[in-house]
Amino acid sequence: MNHKKCSFFLLLAISLMAGQTAVFGQIEKRPVKVMEADKASIAEISRMADPVWKEHLKKVLETGDLKAASNAARVAKDVNGKAAAPFVFYSVSPMSENQYLPDTYPLDAQAMAPIRILTARDEYEPGSFVIYPLKDLGKVKFTLSQFRTKDGRVFPQKELDLKVVKVWHQNLNGWYSYFMDVGQKLTPELLLNDEDLIKVDAKAGQNYARLTEKNGNVHYHWITPPNVIDKRWTDIKTKDESTFASMRENFRDAATFQPVTLQNGSFKQFFLTAHTPKGQAPGIYHGMINLTDAAGKAVGVIPVAIRVLPFDLPEPMTYYNLKKPFLVTAYNYLKEYHFLEINGGDHALAEKQLEAVLRNQVEHNQTVHFLPGLPTGRHEDFDTALAIMKKVGMRLDPIFGDAPTYSRNAFDAKFKYQWYKKNFGHTNVYFALGDEPPAGAVISWRPTFYAYQKYPGFEFFIAGGDNVLFKGGYTYGWFNDAKDPEKRKTPRRWNEIRDAYLTWYAHQHIGAENPAFNRRQNGLAPYLAGYSAFCNYAHHLGTYNDTCRWLYRPMVFAYGTYDGVIDTLQWEGFREGVDDIRYATLMKTLAAEALQSKDIKIRYAGGQANQFLALMEPDKGNLDTIRQEMILHILKLKKLLTK
Repeated sequence: MNHKKCSFFLLLAISLMAGQTAVFGQIEKRPVKVMEADKASIAEISRMADPVWKEHLKKVLETGDLKAASNAARVAKDVNGKAAAPFVFYSVSPMSENQYLPDTYPLDAQAMAPIRILTARDEYEPGSFVIYPLKDLGKVKFTLSQFRTKDGRVFPQKELDLKVVKVWHQNLNGWYSYFMDVGQKLTPELLLNDEDLIKVDAKAGQNYARLTEKNGNVHYHWITPPNVIDKRWTDIKTKDESTFASMRENFRDAATFQPVTLQNGSFKQFFLTAHTPKGQAPGIYHGMINLTDAAGKAVGVIPVAIRVLPFDLPEPMTYYNLKKPFLVTAYNYLKEYHFLEINGGDHALAEKQLEAVLRNQVEHNQTVHFLPGLPTGRHEDFDTALAIMKKVGMRLDPIFGDAPTYSRNAFDAKFKYQWYKKNFGHTNVYFALGDEPPAGAVISWRPTFYAYQKYPGFEFFIAGGDNVLFKGGYTYGWFNDAKDPEKRKTPRRWNEIRDAYLTWYAHQHIGAENPAFNRRQNGLAPYLAGYSAFCNYAHHLGTYNDTCRWLYRPMVFAYGTYDGVIDTLQWEGFREGVDDIRYATLMKTLAAEALQSKDIKIRYAGGQANQFLALMEPDKGNLDTIRQEMILHILKLKKLLTK
């Protein structure tokens, strides 16, 4: 596709993903008879193919692998048996329901189409592509060119982040659920600079972590042993933490993107994320990903187009109240003593790692850090976390979690009220008391609620079900309800009681790798249903062994490493979900302004934007298309309101 067509494509905010439907979910089940027909077509394809393709098809047939032959035939048809380079690339949705595996044809992709990224300012937005090599290329180096508009404006190269998607063994429920199942399977998940950090033995069905010691010695640690031998009993809440201590100095990803092995006929997925700073000039920035072999010889190029929209994304606000922030947090065990358990007891390192983790959360739109209780009876962790939260730009209003015990009376509400007012300048604090309680417990806690809530700003949060609503709904300022995020009934009842924060959890818990699923359940589904926050269970930093537990899989958004975290597809899906809410917030804000206009055309435009969301079902609709429709409404409203 030439630049003119590409620009027009992007100008209308319609990308290759717009018309796709999330119907495949896992891996295409191609019938044997169909694959045999694909294989049979290779003779005719070879007759018309160029020499590079002829050789590739010949070698594939020699393997006797029916699926490989089917893949080769399909890819050849996509490019008419012509090779501009010794590989074919596909532009794919980074939020696809489908798993891109080494032996799986990307049926929801566009062959040889530019990688397109459509982004507002103050947003991280990914693009993705899959490469199919026509021969063994060995280790290939990927280099990003300068990205420029036609009039010479430059997109900052430091804000572009290329990663390879690592396919490794996960539990058999991988991609679908947080529940355990018997066995393992290959699942795409990790976003790495160095794909060799994790070694995968496909035949044995095992994963190994590369450990590099200070003396330069390299060895591999088995990270998928049976759960009966992979337990490190500790005093932390995650009692079944794996024996693999991932946050020590000998385990870390490379600081920059490393050469990637491209094998004949084996698909491989990549992620390119653009962080668009505030103030970046709008326009379409064209650039290339240049591929060179180990000898420095050019292998080929992949074109990329980044369209920067002429607006900044705001912080997310609730659907039903544009003055109420939509707060984003998660249960977690990210306290210093937890880091000490998995980094070898280094306090200074633990603080650096906590900072890296919280900074990564801010970059993924999670700006409220849930501070759990203090099992040691000390408040050092609390103070350390608050200082780091402030440093990385997290919210300190409200304070969400247990307060330190500064007096002998743990329920000295007056003392705490004065302390918060003095040290924070506000008393917007959500305290924890119990978890998933029976009705009797809620009744017994009412005197405590009364003692605290006499002081303005003091509230309580809890997780549970309808028994909490029936026995004390009016007393809670934040409730995590064990309900489906797209169901409207629960938010309606709670929102009619008082202006509290309401979120959901457990349907599902964190764990499924599917980015499209994570995007929906952490985005427009709960937003449109009437929820006002996120606080699911739980943002852990491990374990790397997806079979080390009994009932639940490890609940992981990002994996701990010496330098902080290793990103994942599901964590990217989470960020995209919150970004969808940010786009909706901007659209509704502009619509509210338009509805106050004296110009009927402007008022109609505001009403049309609101109607678009009002008619949308939380659990339906293609999210890429919905995002683009919101962008069109935003651009239209901004134009009308600036006349």
